[in-house]
Amino acid sequence: MPGLRLFAVATLLAICGPLPAAAAQPAAPAPEPFRFERIDSLAQMQETLRRMVRVGSPRAELRRLFIDEGGATLVPRPGRATTEKYLYDIDLCGYYVWRWNISADFGQGGELRQIYLNGEPVLADGASEQAFDAEAARRVRGTRVFQMSRARPEAARGESSLGFILIDGDGNLETWTDQLLIGGGPTRPHPADMGRLRGYSVAWWRSIFDSDAAARIMPYSGDCAAAERAIARQ
Repeated sequence: MPGLRLFAVATLLAICGPLPAAAAQPAAPAPEPFRFERIDSLAQMQETLRRMVRVGSPRAELRRLFIDEGGATLVPRPGRATTEKYLYDIDLCGYYVWRWNISADFGQGGELRQIYLNGEPVLADGASEQAFDAEAARRVRGTRVFQMSRARPEAARGESSLGFILIDGDGNLETWTDQLLIGGGPTRPHPADMGRLRGYSVAWWRSIFDSDAAARIMPYSGDCAAAERAIARQ
C-alpha cells in the first residue's frame, strides 16, 4: 500500500538519518605525453613502443606520439607512401650524437603493419620487411661492399664519425632497397654511461647511420657537468 511504503521510508530516515550522497568518482589522470628524453635505454624504448602501439594502430596516432608530443622529425620514404620514419637526435654533451630512428610500415588504409627501432622490428605479430635478399643479389652479380661513415661534427669532443659497412646488392647506392648495413652503436643515451656496444644488421634507411637530417639536435636533458666529472674519473 502506498501509505505503508511512505511510512517505512520515513521510519528508516528517522533511524538512520539522510542517505549519503553518492561519492564522486575521481577523474582518471590524463596520460603523460610521450618524451624521448624519458627513455633510458634501447630496451626501455622497445618496451615503450610495444605498450603504446600495436598492429593496426592508425598512422595519425604514431604521428601524434612521436611528432606532436615527442618532437621528432618526419621523413617519408622515397617512392613508398606507406612507409615513414621519425628521427630524434640528442647531443650528449658534445661527446656523441645519439639518434632514435623509429620507422613504420603501414597498410593502404593507414593501419600499422610493423614498427622498427633503429632498423630492428619490434612487434612480434607484425609483418617485417626483408632488409636484404641474398639470393637476388647473387642473381644480379653486382654485389659490392662499401666501407662508409656517417659524419657527426656536432660531437666535437668525442666520436665525430660513425663507421659502418654497407652491402649493396647491385653495387648502386641510389637503389637502396637491396642494401644491408652492418655497424654498431651504444645502448644508453648517457654521455658517462653509454651501456654496451650493440651490433646492427639492418636496412640503411632505418638505421642510426642513415644520412637524413633531423630538423634539430636536442641538448642532453641531464647534467653535463656531472657527466664530465664522471668521464674524468673513468
